[in-house]
Amino acid sequence: MEKINENYPPQQELSGYAKEKNICPVCESSLHQIAGGYSMCKGCGYMMSHNKPGAGAEVVSVDAVREKNFNIICKKIKEFFPQLKTVLDVGCSTGHFLKVASNEGLSVTGLEPDVHLAEKTQLQGYDVIKGFFPHAQSLSDKKYDILIFNDSFEHIPNPREVLQGIKNHLEKTGIAIINLPSSDGIIFRTAFFLNKLGIHTSFDRLWQKGFASPHLHYFNPQNLKRFFENNGFKMQYNSSLYYYVIKGLWKRISCRQTFFVSILAWLSMILLYPFSVLFSDCFMACFSIAGNDEGNI
Repeated sequence: MEKINENYPPQQELSGYAKEKNICPVCESSLHQIAGGYSMCKGCGYMMSHNKPGAGAEVVSVDAVREKNFNIICKKIKEFFPQLKTVLDVGCSTGHFLKVASNEGLSVTGLEPDVHLAEKTQLQGYDVIKGFFPHAQSLSDKKYDILIFNDSFEHIPNPREVLQGIKNHLEKTGIAIINLPSSDGIIFRTAFFLNKLGIHTSFDRLWQKGFASPHLHYFNPQNLKRFFENNGFKMQYNSSLYYYVIKGLWKRISCRQTFFVSILAWLSMILLYPFSVLFSDCFMACFSIAGNDEGNI
């Protein structure tokens, strides 16, 4: 387990999130408390947690599913956006996507707030900017054809600030790719139902409650599209991804759970696997800045 970087952005940079914590960032409706210390918008389905933000990587045995998803993403980039070459991977962790994307001929740069993870990835020969998006000093006025958030968008405190950062660092003809878990998936819906019944363990685990970098937001394809479009973007493409694969599943589940709970969760996810492919808990969405349509689909 990596030690997290404690140099989180100063509180004034998070003030927008603090002021809006009871207001839905998607449709500006009031958020309602739900069991376990979370909030939900009844208008669009957006959800948020009140966990403290942080940086780090504690989820284990996800290499197999990430490899599968990263190959899908790179295939879609080459199919729909072949003219785009430079990539910034926001929250690059140990550089898994950087490796896959560079093997596909893309020019890659990582951005990672956890100093130890950033240095580990630099030792592999990749260019990595240390810091939080969009505040990293070394990011400065750099622009990229593609800004990709692989399981990182949901960890960043102020999503509206992220969108402004995307506008600042995306080339005019570029795209932002968001790869994140979905509140529409069968695993999430099952855990949400159990949470209503007072069984919080599965729901808390999906939010990575108690982890170094917990989830702060949960979107689905509909409200994420609405959120981006309300803030000056246009959706270019979206598709489901794999939330998990059988390989490494036990280790992934059992890393922070008791043996009995892990057994129940593992068996449940094995049984749900065929349905999880049809009703996935993970998706990707590609956005361009509205009005900058040259070279897009």
